Amino acid sequence: MKSILFTLIVLSQTLLFTGQPNTWTQMSDYSGSGVSAASSFVINNTAYLCGGYDGNNYKVRLHRYNQSFDVWEKITDFPAMPRAKAVAFSIGGKAYYGTGQGLLQYTNDFWEFDTLTLAWTQVADIVGPARNGACGVTINGKGYVGLGQSSTGLLNDWWEYNPVTNTWTSKASYTGTARKQAVAFSAAGKCFITCGNDGGFKNDTKSYDPVSNTWTNKTSFAGTPRYDAVSFVIGNSGFVGLGYDNTLVYKKDIWQYNPYMDTWVQMTNFGGSAREGSIAYVMNGQAYVAMGYDNLFKYDVWKYTPNADVGVSELTKNNVIQNIYPNPASEILHIQFTEKINALLSIIDMKGQIVSELKINDSFQKINISHLPQGTYFISVSNQQDLIATKRFIKIN
Repeated sequence: MKSILFTLIVLSQTLLFTGQPNTWTQMSDYSGSGVSAASSFVINNTAYLCGGYDGNNYKVRLHRYNQSFDVWEKITDFPAMPRAKAVAFSIGGKAYYGTGQGLLQYTNDFWEFDTLTLAWTQVADIVGPARNGACGVTINGKGYVGLGQSSTGLLNDWWEYNPVTNTWTSKASYTGTARKQAVAFSAAGKCFITCGNDGGFKNDTKSYDPVSNTWTNKTSFAGTPRYDAVSFVIGNSGFVGLGYDNTLVYKKDIWQYNPYMDTWVQMTNFGGSAREGSIAYVMNGQAYVAMGYDNLFKYDVWKYTPNADVGVSELTKNNVIQNIYPNPASEILHIQFTEKINALLSIIDMKGQIVSELKINDSFQKINISHLPQGTYFISVSNQQDLIATKRFIKIN
């Protein structure tokens, strides 16, 4: 009992030590020159920034950010063509970086970065056309890249990268209009793409399910149509904001998306100036938004502290989970349903990654969670058509 009470106290007090909820705090400036259209990735709670354009030159520099000391450190330069408007994603302990524009307007090369050796290694080129302004995400150990602009026009293709086999596989094409400079984020085991430029300003939103290889229409982004926005994920929630919109102004609004309820809610505006072409990264439940362009190339960095309940919204209607106990739990989780159901049960961590899945066909289920790290998780239950239940629980040691 003491262990459970201590865990709950720690969880409830975390935000008191890290910042007030739903607020922005300015951090130390980026130690390089101001840039727009750079790329970022996070591995083991360390953030990395690569590339970008400073108004004079495309960049190859790679910096990493130490959250504890709030400092930037320059490390191994990217060894190929300097570039901006590239994509980056991380899988396991490695990052993958490619496409973009520089001396060549459209590129298709891809590179792997090892954070232990600080070495870059070229991997298989993306099979589709060379491009810039594409989208890239990670879902369950695989990378996904698509959209953007090529020498023949705007694209709506979608490719899956398997780092184990170093191969690209064509997937179902994006069902919206071909576009560049959209934003993508992964949450609850799916990819969400919104905004972008198809010759006009966009705010439609679609989700991609890698299991069924299908795209689904979602509620449109609630802000003004725009491109060159920024996105990040905290817990199970996506956030989208900033960018250049259909009123021909730079924006600083931030919107939170709940993938379970398919709803957008406006949050506190970004703390810096309105801008486009920024980067974002998340460490320890807090987001950082940096760089970009507001008629000047920026190098400031801002930290966002979310609301305490971000990412743990539950279905309030027609939720077939009657009870989860004990909660918190250390070894065995008991789930009581309102009826016998035949469905897929997923356990999702606070990064939005599916950590366990099983089929159920009963009104009661026991799950061994002893292997999971301590933290907050989400139970998601779905049949072939709909999400029919969500519930959170806390895993303790």
